[in-house]
Amino acid sequence: MNTLHEYRGDEGFLFEIINAVPSGIFVTDMEHSIMIINKAAAEMVGRTPGDCFDRKCYDIFDTPMCQTDNCTCRVATSSGSVNKGQTILRHGGREIPIEYASRPLRNHEGQIIGCVEHFVDISERLEQEKLILSQQEELIRKREEDIRQLQEEILELSTPVIEVWDGILALPIIGALDSHRARIAMQRLLEYIEQTRSPFVIIDITGVPTVDTEVANRLLQTVDAVRLMGSEAILTGISPHIALTMAHLGVDMGNITVQSRMSDALHLAIGMLREKRWESRGMPDSGHEDLIS
Repeated sequence: MNTLHEYRGDEGFLFEIINAVPSGIFVTDMEHSIMIINKAAAEMVGRTPGDCFDRKCYDIFDTPMCQTDNCTCRVATSSGSVNKGQTILRHGGREIPIEYASRPLRNHEGQIIGCVEHFVDISERLEQEKLILSQQEELIRKREEDIRQLQEEILELSTPVIEVWDGILALPIIGALDSHRARIAMQRLLEYIEQTRSPFVIIDITGVPTVDTEVANRLLQTVDAVRLMGSEAILTGISPHIALTMAHLGVDMGNITVQSRMSDALHLAIGMLREKRWESRGMPDSGHEDLIS
């Protein structure tokens, strides 16, 4: 049985080895003439190894780097080191993405006498990476959508609109009130007014620690919007700190009905609702609360 030592000088055996490699390999001299090439490299450009021998590598392989200072073999032989990267191999009207590695070829004395280039078609890998990236982007988009939906649900839960009496809605606001939350609250309140046609709305800010100019203006806009919907807004729960802040900001509260507590506002709204219903029946207010329903 022959050993590998016996094949070291067998050129045919050397070609058998490089032809067993599924990716492209070729060797050029210092003038860029192809001295050795395997089947995989030749087949990538529709040729046989015999068609490529002793021909310039740039006549066989067409890439943006060929015959430029960026020629990978030129860079490898001039620097005396490995040169790696990615580029495009043009063939038959197609552009094939490849990954390459070029190494200087040295003789026994250490002199550089040529270049060994190895390259592989990475089309499938790039497609897989593109698919993975697309899946990751979809997961991120879905996660962001879920987060936004959760945030909206939290905002809805934190700004509930409650029908506390037939014809009377309440919007209790608890916690920090920014412009976005105020906008969501106003939108939900107007939707409930449209659904219930309630003539009175109580906006309670007892649980709001502070307001700024933008939030104060948003509250005034809410009151105006409620009025345009045919309802009357009553603002309750203004703390001394918020009252001073709104006064300092010059917020005009002249056209807004204000009560200190929600219970006071509810009592006021029930009284006005009762008066309206008695008037609609053409009867004086007799104080019979059983008609309020």
